[in-house]
Amino acid sequence: MAEPDDSAAVAVVGMAVRVPGAERDLDLFWHHVIHGIDAVTFFTREQLLGWGVPKDMVERPEFVPARAVLRDADCFDHRLFSYSPSDSALMDPQQRILLECAWAALEHAGQPPVAADGNRIGVYVGTGLNVYLLDNVWPDERAVEAAGGLGLIIGSDKDFAGTRIAYKLNLQGPALTLQTACSTSLVAVHQATQALLTYDADVALAGGATVAPPTRRGHLHEPGGIFSADGRCRAFDAAADGTVPGDGAGVVVLKRLDDALRDGDTVHAVIRGSAVNNDGARKAGFTAPGPTGQADVISAALSVADVDPDTVGLVETHGTGTALGDPIEVAALRQVFDSDRPDRAPCALGATKSVVGHLDTAAGVIGLIKTVLALKHRVIPPIAHLATPNPAVRLDGSVFELPTAARPWQPIDGVRRAGVSAFGIGGTNAHVVLEEAPPARPRPRRHVTELVLVSAKTAVVAQASLDRVAGCVAGTAPGELADLAYTLRTGRAELPWRAAFLTGAHGSPPTLRQVDAKARARGVALHLTGAGELTGNRPNYDADPVYRRVVDEGVALLRGRDLDETVRECCTRLLACVGLARSLRSRGVAPRAVAGAGIGAVACAVVAGIMSVADAVELVCGADGAGIHLGPAELPVHVPGGAPPTGHAALAYWRAQAAGPAGPATPPDLDQVLWIEVGTSVTAHLGPEQPALPTDRHARLLATVGALWQLGVAGAWDPGHDTGRRRLPAPTYPFAATRHYLDAPATRLETGRHH
Repeated sequence: MAEPDDSAAVAVVGMAVRVPGAERDLDLFWHHVIHGIDAVTFFTREQLLGWGVPKDMVERPEFVPARAVLRDADCFDHRLFSYSPSDSALMDPQQRILLECAWAALEHAGQPPVAADGNRIGVYVGTGLNVYLLDNVWPDERAVEAAGGLGLIIGSDKDFAGTRIAYKLNLQGPALTLQTACSTSLVAVHQATQALLTYDADVALAGGATVAPPTRRGHLHEPGGIFSADGRCRAFDAAADGTVPGDGAGVVVLKRLDDALRDGDTVHAVIRGSAVNNDGARKAGFTAPGPTGQADVISAALSVADVDPDTVGLVETHGTGTALGDPIEVAALRQVFDSDRPDRAPCALGATKSVVGHLDTAAGVIGLIKTVLALKHRVIPPIAHLATPNPAVRLDGSVFELPTAARPWQPIDGVRRAGVSAFGIGGTNAHVVLEEAPPARPRPRRHVTELVLVSAKTAVVAQASLDRVAGCVAGTAPGELADLAYTLRTGRAELPWRAAFLTGAHGSPPTLRQVDAKARARGVALHLTGAGELTGNRPNYDADPVYRRVVDEGVALLRGRDLDETVRECCTRLLACVGLARSLRSRGVAPRAVAGAGIGAVACAVVAGIMSVADAVELVCGADGAGIHLGPAELPVHVPGGAPPTGHAALAYWRAQAAGPAGPATPPDLDQVLWIEVGTSVTAHLGPEQPALPTDRHARLLATVGALWQLGVAGAWDPGHDTGRRRLPAPTYPFAATRHYLDAPATRLETGRHH
């Protein structure tokens, strides 16, 4: 086959999970996968009865008290998403968890979780049956009556899973809730991929969630049925007798590969192709698997991907560990992958359900995320609990192997590729063809001081986030700190509790501050003096393209001129002052006014747009003013005597100021605003919240910007500061685990708890 077409490829650029045993931790999830550690919990009779599981159910001999469960599934960060405690308690926990996963996945992708208007970000998700509504909410007459009919429906119905995410995160592409039982979330990935390739969306979230209340912990085993007799899922093992239900959720963020590479995203893996179909009536029953449909969907996905099956080294199976399902799945795989190629490398099978249980609607996306991690780590993971291969799973003469231990993943024909399958009860099948990410393109690395920004909805969460970010910064190579700081500045929501700190030797312990409404209302002004030591701005020149452009323009204008030292010094002060003022403005500091006297007043004229740098240099060098153009001021300008004159007197006024000394340190008429003194360095005057400023000029400027941002006075930076930057995975939001839950009726009677 020809080389696959990158224009039809989709990149996985972000991921978030809630999985049993590992919760939100992708690294811990991977650790459990490669060590075959399952997350199934076994419950006592007392626990089950206390949760409201019926006594006659618990005492049945075929009842298995096991499930893979999430910690804090009854908790939700209602403050972050602006929900009331009562509305949070009514809402389907699956949708709450999915909303948090969507936020975290966007942050993992380096995208702001609350998007700007005009975005084309789509949402494709699904959830399991809302058992919480049946067991916990509906029996609570008081809560149902208080919610009202519409409130109950909006909080409970599957229809709103996708649109809730779109509304809360301001995502303005398509928002769809999909339902195909166990294949739901992988079908969602397929639909999201199609939306990207047809330009319905530029970024897409895809995933699913399944969470049941404690009343559903445990299951009944039936010989030959879907659920295990001992609470273990032994996919492809001779002792396999079923799967184990589990709770979990996952979301991936997808972009067209070309766009992801252009935008400097971290590409975790590439989707080369995908397909979805249905078995129709070609099987023994509605709930039975259909080998023909499974083989067809895998073949279709490989054809769409234009990928040779012989180059696939891992297939993440549906792998339920049932006596009927596993042999049928392998038979279908053999129809597609059996090869006559004599040097065909073995293809490993994977089965995530042996680790986290059967996550129902979330199973497909969790299998996909596991496979993406395998590609990233270049490791073939084992199948947990595999001791003796099931003789009914006919592997003799096939390309497939059942790995019992993790091993390095060797490429086939120079590339690592994998497939991921999900098959839903009712016959909707999905398959996705994955490939390892292309090598990252070389990008400029900076070894300079960086400003790191952290924010959260509450002080407690902000401190937790700050601790995580500080630890990440400490463990990041110096050459990657610019990318990390860029990701945290542009890929996070700006929330009211904030901290800002500098990397490297110039940093000081960060302090948390809440955005100050009074300071924001007052705004900030720049007092331009031009005063200070002339040396020491090399760090600004090296690290700051805005400052460097001003200096380079001025140096070019002065080149070859025979100037006395006084004039040359005035020009140097002018350029430093203008360069620093423009640098502040390019970093989101929008002054309400500028003030200055002498050479500082001329700098004011440049910063306010009255004259250009070239015209200002000409005036300082003693030009008579011929050819100098003066425009209207774009900002209020405060100079000795009030506002500068306009009309015929203006040029003479500016010539006189250009011949004067540096301005005074105390600004005129700036009592009502915060102000920044700008000479050959910057000094903040922010009242009682005045930060300690480092001596290094560049670090001093960044610390000033950080202090203003904490007060809520500074905004977005000019993109020119981020040329060549990459988005890196960085610590995501540490959601506040606050319990919002209506307990089952039996539990409420015994404990008196409500929510």
